[in-house]
Amino acid sequence: METDKLAATAHAQVKAHAADDAADNAAGRLGRALTSRVAPRLVALALGAACILMGLNAALLRLNLPAPIDGAELAALHGPLMLVGFLGTVIALERAVAARAPWAFLAPLGSAAGCLTLMAGAPDVVGRGLMTGAAGILCAIYLRVHRRAPSAAVDVEAMGASALLLGDVLWLGGRGIEDVVPLWLLFPTLTIIGERLELARIAFLDEMVETVVEALSGAAVLGACLMLIAQGSYLVVGPALLGLAVVMAYYDVARRTVRAGGGVRFMAASMLAGYVWLAVAGAVWSLWGLKGLNGAAYEIVIHCITVGFAFSMILAHAPVIIPAIVHRSLPYHRLMWLPYVLLHAGLVVRVAGLLAEASVIWKVGGAVGVAAILVFMVLTLGRVLTSGSIRQATGRRRPQPERGKAVTP
Repeated sequence: METDKLAATAHAQVKAHAADDAADNAAGRLGRALTSRVAPRLVALALGAACILMGLNAALLRLNLPAPIDGAELAALHGPLMLVGFLGTVIALERAVAARAPWAFLAPLGSAAGCLTLMAGAPDVVGRGLMTGAAGILCAIYLRVHRRAPSAAVDVEAMGASALLLGDVLWLGGRGIEDVVPLWLLFPTLTIIGERLELARIAFLDEMVETVVEALSGAAVLGACLMLIAQGSYLVVGPALLGLAVVMAYYDVARRTVRAGGGVRFMAASMLAGYVWLAVAGAVWSLWGLKGLNGAAYEIVIHCITVGFAFSMILAHAPVIIPAIVHRSLPYHRLMWLPYVLLHAGLVVRVAGLLAEASVIWKVGGAVGVAAILVFMVLTLGRVLTSGSIRQATGRRRPQPERGKAVTP
């Protein structure tokens, strides 16, 4: 009698597990169906493009140059539009595509929508709340990835997402942009460092280098947090960023592949140039903080990281990331060197103008930087529209890179 009861209980448990598995499989199929469609990705990408266009418009306003749309309110949103609106959307979109979960797309959509609603005049609590929620979802994506495949690279990227979330929370709570910028800057920085760390693992002799990168990343986040209460904390953030730039540049495979030709050389050159600008930002932050050089250090650090490092890395990774998102190839063309040259030349001129306190030179450098990004966007759009789909180009669907990792040189 007891045996029959045990057998019946076991049978019921088996049926329950089977039902759960069936439900999980159905949910998985639904998630794959939703996330494999290009339309949601294009919507998020379009919102991110709107953020960067508005951000560039705001950049012209801050340079005291003519812009299509005027307004002091828009100029004040230049930082959030570029750091959270554009970079936050693009990075979160890449992670959402890799996560293959419908809820993950709330991260890029919320990030872009939050900035655009602020620009449209919505109450601060609405726009900033959307951005904060999006950052929280991005952190949840990294938590999911960490549970499945923990690694030093994931930890570093998660630190960047956590810095973004903390910055958004502080901004939502009423802190000024200048207070949260150090945290926001670490978001694209540590995300990119984490991606390159994953790809550089094959070059490491042991795990010590990964440990060093993790420690430097943690120190940077800690220093940025302490800057809210202790001005001397820049002596932590600056050296940490400088150390990350040196270590990653030394171990990154780009140091060897830059000797190749074509697209491989372009990607490697873009990455190495990015490390140089990150080192400059770290050095300036170490020596003068964000308030030194008669206030010029603040702008130098911000643009060395966002334009020199982050956007240079976007130039490098675009031929891999964009096809993974839109399912259309982005073949290399020699014209891609044009935005590369404009981007870095413009930043050199801009920094020189700031150091020399020459407003005309500063404006010229800033305008060239804006032109570089616009040229890159036009070239990229043209190449994508005139190229075939990945299936047409290769005869089969391109496999999705794990966790959205870009398989770059």
